[in-house]
Amino acid sequence: MAQESLKAALMRRMVSATVLVASLVLVTSSHLALAANPDFDHLQRCSSSKVKALKFFTVGKASLFRQDCAATDPLAPPLRLAFGYNRAVPGDAFAKSARAMIKRNLNDTDWHALKARIDAFNQHYRTTRDGDLYTLDYHQDQSLVLKLNGETLAEEQGKAFARAYFTIWFGDDPYSEDLKQALLPDS
Repeated sequence: MAQESLKAALMRRMVSATVLVASLVLVTSSHLALAANPDFDHLQRCSSSKVKALKFFTVGKASLFRQDCAATDPLAPPLRLAFGYNRAVPGDAFAKSARAMIKRNLNDTDWHALKARIDAFNQHYRTTRDGDLYTLDYHQDQSLVLKLNGETLAEEQGKAFARAYFTIWFGDDPYSEDLKQALLPDS
């Protein structure tokens, strides 16, 4: 009986130690993940503007979020570009428009280098409904993540890709010059 009690006590301690170690590993890894991927919900809203289709139909609102709204490079990560929609917009319209905007803002060499990745990223767009929220989160690790209502739809890596993608709104020939100026007034 004494040996069984001793074995049971040792087993309980081993289980407790294993649970403790596993808990420490989980807590440590979750803190590391938070450090690598900041909580985008706590970034500052630097600017907002109505989003118009065909220059006069308001389809939603765009907002630019940054850690420091006065940063020298307005597109340095981390940043979030959020689009709240108040009507349906077809997913294929996002994909086609994004492709056209990026292509017209890049030189031929850069376009051909990124075209396949851009097309792969764009195929994840979905049709929006009133109240939907698309976000593009640009992380410190140079990843660009597309989400719809918090659900990750696509992720791509690299500063060149992210910079090219942001030309849709912030390039020399953007989707809307008014939107560009409203979101980046000092550009």
